[in-house]
Amino acid sequence: MSIEADFDPVTATNLLAELHRFSSDCWYDPARKRIVYRTAEAAMSAYMTLQREEMERHKWIESQRANHDLGEASLTEWVREYSAQFARYWRRTHVYIPLGREMKPDSGASPGQT
Repeated sequence: MSIEADFDPVTATNLLAELHRFSSDCWYDPARKRIVYRTAEAAMSAYMTLQREEMERHKWIESQRANHDLGEASLTEWVREYSAQFARYWRRTHVYIPLGREMKPDSGASPGQT
């Protein structure tokens, strides 16, 4: 399958953009239906980057609605209101597999096989 077939259009678009952006650190595994990161550090860096961007997007939207910069309060609001949802989304669409247990992209090998 493919990302487009495995996910709704909005999620697929976001995942494809992420794959393009972080392509040196991850790939899509259609068997798992998840983006697989090569290292825990790369996965955490991508997670934190994408989460921060969502927080900043929320701040911008809410500040536009209020006609003034809401500052750190809107970031705190995002954490309170949306961080758990973001974490669930990440767990549903991503995985980190420790070295030696990963399935290389397009290899067809099962995890742990060499």
